[in-house]
Amino acid sequence: MRTKEHMSIRIIVLTLAAVALTSCNAVPKSGVEARKQAYSRMDQVNAAMSRRQAVNALETGQLNKARRLVTAAIERRSDDAVSWSLLGRVLMEQMRLDEAVRALKRSVELNPNSSHSLYFLGVIHERWSKDKQAAEYYTLAFEAEPTRAQFLMAAAETHLGMGDLASAGAMVKANLQRFEHHAAMQHLLAHMSMLEGDVKAASERCEEARLLAPQDESIARDLCRMRFRAGDWGGCIDAIEDWQFRFKGLDSGLEQLRARCLVLVNRHNEARAMYRTLCDGDLENVSFWRERGLVAWDQQDWQTLGQCGQALANLRPGMYEATLFKAAHYRSEGELEVAQRLLDALAAASPERPEAWVLLSTLRAAAGDSLGAAKARDIAVKCDPALADVSRVTGVFGSNGS
Repeated sequence: MRTKEHMSIRIIVLTLAAVALTSCNAVPKSGVEARKQAYSRMDQVNAAMSRRQAVNALETGQLNKARRLVTAAIERRSDDAVSWSLLGRVLMEQMRLDEAVRALKRSVELNPNSSHSLYFLGVIHERWSKDKQAAEYYTLAFEAEPTRAQFLMAAAETHLGMGDLASAGAMVKANLQRFEHHAAMQHLLAHMSMLEGDVKAASERCEEARLLAPQDESIARDLCRMRFRAGDWGGCIDAIEDWQFRFKGLDSGLEQLRARCLVLVNRHNEARAMYRTLCDGDLENVSFWRERGLVAWDQQDWQTLGQCGQALANLRPGMYEATLFKAAHYRSEGELEVAQRLLDALAAASPERPEAWVLLSTLRAAAGDSLGAAKARDIAVKCDPALADVSRVTGVFGSNGS
């Protein structure tokens, strides 16, 4: 009897324990939801950590590592637009452009205002020479983040590349007040003014850009060129000297530009010395020899002119100036028949050029051929009505850079 009671008590205790255990394992709905949220937060934290590590790997050139890390982030949070955008950037660097586009478009699907994804889609389409689509993506990127001058400039520059100056100008000018103190924007406006043919405005815009970014070499160089194009020869020389002071030295391009300016402000002796240095430094530069010859002609330095003519003939046989310079040199030496023979051939080969005709006019007159001299002179004036005195030919040849 006692044994049966004891068995019954054990059964009851075990039953109660089982019930208690079951009640402990039962989680209310609110608890399940809280647990899901906790896991979601944990995934978000882990994804963000993987993404930061991916960014570091990308910045240090570890592209495969970056792709693995950002892929892991996406596996934790597949709805994270930032991770998809980062994956697109990594794939771009790996030149896997089709995959990059898919990743970036997925980012935009998740967040239509993902400005960086839109911008990089523009970059890829520009690489593919799909400029119209690139401009559209750049514009969308700027609309999504209108404080980013980089996005506006990319859109405007793409329009410029397509030859659509009107659209580029409208975009920039509509937002100019927001970026009036942005050096790169002023620089872009300077180039747009140049394309519009307003060289004075271009020079002024470039000057504003240089004041905003005095250490920017590209802006400083363009200021020299734009002042030159605006006819501000003295201002161009000042800008070149400022460049030399700021950046410690000049390359041959700016040296040549300064020499041209020196000619145009009638400082021929200085220009002559500069051109001699330029030619000595680069014996195969056709432009240097040509312009050195022009200065020599202006100064009636026929010996140097002959040297320039011979150098040009060696570098580029048949070049117009090569023969012209040599003919002028022979004329100065009294070898009139040689000079006339060269000029006759030159005028026949290039009848639209006035210089040979002018020299022929003087030679024919010296030989007593007044009719031939008048004919040559008439042809020269038809070619260039402004040509009055061939003894100074700098303007005729366009040492202003043409």
